[in-house]
Amino acid sequence: MLLLVAILWGSSYVFAKLTIQAGMHSGVINACRGTMCVIAGYIIFYKQINKMTWLDFKLGVLMGTINFLGYFLQTDALRYTTPAKNAFLTTLYVAIAPLILWLFWHERPQRKTYFAVALAIIGMAVITNVANTELQLNFGDFLTVVSAIFWTLQLIFFGKYAPKVSSPWVVIFMIGLCQGTFGWITTGLFERTNLTQIHWVQALIPLAILAIVVTFLAQGMQITAQQYTDATSAGLLLMLESFFASTMSVIMGYDPLTPQLIWGGLILLLANAIMQINFQDVPFLRKQH
Repeated sequence: MLLLVAILWGSSYVFAKLTIQAGMHSGVINACRGTMCVIAGYIIFYKQINKMTWLDFKLGVLMGTINFLGYFLQTDALRYTTPAKNAFLTTLYVAIAPLILWLFWHERPQRKTYFAVALAIIGMAVITNVANTELQLNFGDFLTVVSAIFWTLQLIFFGKYAPKVSSPWVVIFMIGLCQGTFGWITTGLFERTNLTQIHWVQALIPLAILAIVVTFLAQGMQITAQQYTDATSAGLLLMLESFFASTMSVIMGYDPLTPQLIWGGLILLLANAIMQINFQDVPFLRKQH
């Protein structure tokens, strides 16, 4: 299920590009997709939402705030840095997650985790071709690293607290509500002059796909799936988002098929395979213990 989530998130880059080409900024994108997510969520799951508990509300606000800050900072960072560096630095959340789990939840990572995480970061470096760009850190890179911390917290909280809520769709409704609320506040404060320059008809379809398919459906599936796996394994699977984003970009004709995409994708798949295999069950390795 997380693999499907990675595919959906990967496709979101193309639709986000279309909304930006229509003249939208990150604040109004968040505002509109959050509002659409709330409307669609309530129409479909109004019975569960009407039975929302106080715990559902608190966790929903917490996760919604984290999600908004992660997405807003990551998007705003693109004004100061390159997409390749932005994508590469965002994947640091996979390396940060085991560290935070160890420090605050005392969950020591398995030995194979270190190798798999390092391999995954190498794979991302190959896909984004970040080695051939300037590696000097700027303000945009700083914003991206901060956003990666928020993505780490979302990954951990989804896994830790999702089983405690009455329904994952209630949490997604609250995430959409936070996205919409904070998005409209941001739009009102910083993006009002831009509203008249937006081509709303051109933006409507990709925006609806971002809101309903990517935000609502994908995050609901992520919360459900993370009840059955650990945060590091989930993070490595979700790192395939970049591979699928590049693949979708090739299919849509935005980018050419490159050796970096092929080799980087294979390295990411290998890193995920390492995390999914229990090496104690491999016969020739078991005999050595």
